[in-house]
Amino acid sequence: MNLDLNCANDYLRETVHAISNLDQSKLREIANQLGKLQDNDGILWVAGNGGSASTGAHLACDVGKGIGSAMETPMRTLSLNEQMVTQSAWANDFGFEYALMNHLRNLARPQDGLLVISGSGNSVNLVNVARWAQERGLHVISLLGANGGRISDYTTLELRVSSTDQQVVENTHLVIVHWLFKAMTRAI
Repeated sequence: MNLDLNCANDYLRETVHAISNLDQSKLREIANQLGKLQDNDGILWVAGNGGSASTGAHLACDVGKGIGSAMETPMRTLSLNEQMVTQSAWANDFGFEYALMNHLRNLARPQDGLLVISGSGNSVNLVNVARWAQERGLHVISLLGANGGRISDYTTLELRVSSTDQQVVENTHLVIVHWLFKAMTRAI
């Protein structure tokens, strides 16, 4: 196996740069919005694809269990992607591009919010769920890559990572999840 250490080191430098350039005011706004959801007894629904779905599941665990275990009234956070049986049934009958939207349509209430995680911001299934949520008045938060993509059109609050390298974006999204965990844990 031939290693490309130059490429790997460039990746590390770009990751550090992306983390260093996160918009701190947007991070605080997201944390505050999550706090408002909790105060209003709303559920934070999380959605993504691939690595972003994994990051969303990680966020749901950190917020729901990690922060929630220290609260008298835990913040309810659920990843749509972890409900694979129902999601695959929706995908089978109505198409993958509508699976998340249809699933959320059956579960969401007006006081809930949606957090969408996407590197490109253009995945049709995520655009559709964000559009549906925004049209119903849910607060939509998105964690995106540098270009934002079409999800930006249906977002109330977005935070973009200053990179188009998918691995850098995914790493930085996970750092954001842990930043939120640390910030919200201290607020308890």
